[in-house]
Amino acid sequence: METPPPLGPEALITSPGALAALVDRLAAHPRLAVDTEAASFHRYVDRVYLVQVSTDEETALIDPLAVTDLTPLGRCLEDPAIEIVLHDADYDLRILDRDYGFRARNVFDTRIAAQLAGEPSVGLGTLLAKYFGVDLDKKLQRADWSRRPLPPEMLIYAAEDTRYLPELRDRLEQHLGEMGRLEWAREEFARLETIRWTGPTADDRDAYLRVRGAKALRSPRARAVLRSLYAWRDATARALDRAPFRVVGNDTLLALSRAMPRDDAALKAVPGVPRSVARRHGKALVEAVREGLATPREELPEIRRSPRPPSDPAYDARLERLKRLRNRRAEELGMDPGLVCPNGTLQALARVAPDGRAALNQISELRLWQRRVLREEAILAALQE
Repeated sequence: METPPPLGPEALITSPGALAALVDRLAAHPRLAVDTEAASFHRYVDRVYLVQVSTDEETALIDPLAVTDLTPLGRCLEDPAIEIVLHDADYDLRILDRDYGFRARNVFDTRIAAQLAGEPSVGLGTLLAKYFGVDLDKKLQRADWSRRPLPPEMLIYAAEDTRYLPELRDRLEQHLGEMGRLEWAREEFARLETIRWTGPTADDRDAYLRVRGAKALRSPRARAVLRSLYAWRDATARALDRAPFRVVGNDTLLALSRAMPRDDAALKAVPGVPRSVARRHGKALVEAVREGLATPREELPEIRRSPRPPSDPAYDARLERLKRLRNRRAEELGMDPGLVCPNGTLQALARVAPDGRAALNQISELRLWQRRVLREEAILAALQE
């Protein structure tokens, strides 16, 4: 392929007029490659900080801090006559829905396509290196996209994320067509149109349990301390507009929850508490620990564990037969078993145990292409054996 044209200064869109002119050009093309950059690694309040768009002829970068109304771009995304090409579309579609209410139609996901084509590694950097000899600078993967002005090397890196996607899409579509798997991909792409943002609620009192290791704390008092520390960190991160882990890391919160230091000297003696954290936040951390220790007994947090379902040998046997069927077909196709049919889908099949082709429609997790790959008669036989 020809090397895409270099990124010119006019490619950075910072005014409503420039966006309107860009969208007029985009609307004349049958496909549009899209990517977004956020800053959850740096900021407490995450949002879209850059939108990259490419056609076969140009690449542009839209600055949402300068152009706050991206409605014209949203119309392109929702136009069924324009194919929207993304890599690992799930995240981008969720945050575009979260921030703007955009709902993309007619999606082509190059990551899903690469998986179904049997690519051993489906990261964008790996695929661009394989197909185009492009080496993405990985040090910018977690760059702070909220900074302004964005330096030239970050703009170039962002442009590389979409400028090759149209051609990559064509290569992968060709592979899928040759392998007889294009319809598989199209079914997966159609499901992407239903993706919506689902995030934690602001009043989630049990959010501290998302800290890895929180549920392993055996003492309810230690969990109360962790809950208090987590609430302090969240409020501090919000005030600073900084990612919470950049205030205090999860490992430090857990170490403090176990040790429960009641004064500054005890806090500094806790293994795993960085000196910088003790120096900067020691007083506040000790206060949060004391608050957790003062929690009334009746308010101490308890871990609610779902009761283990009763043993069902028939279900276990059905699931095992389905796994053997899935694994055998995956080996024949040279695909990862989890891609051919995830365990969650097999579990749904084993649980419902449909007794005919029509009854298979009850299993919403089961794709049509998976029914064909596994063969419906083989699925039903495994369930009824």
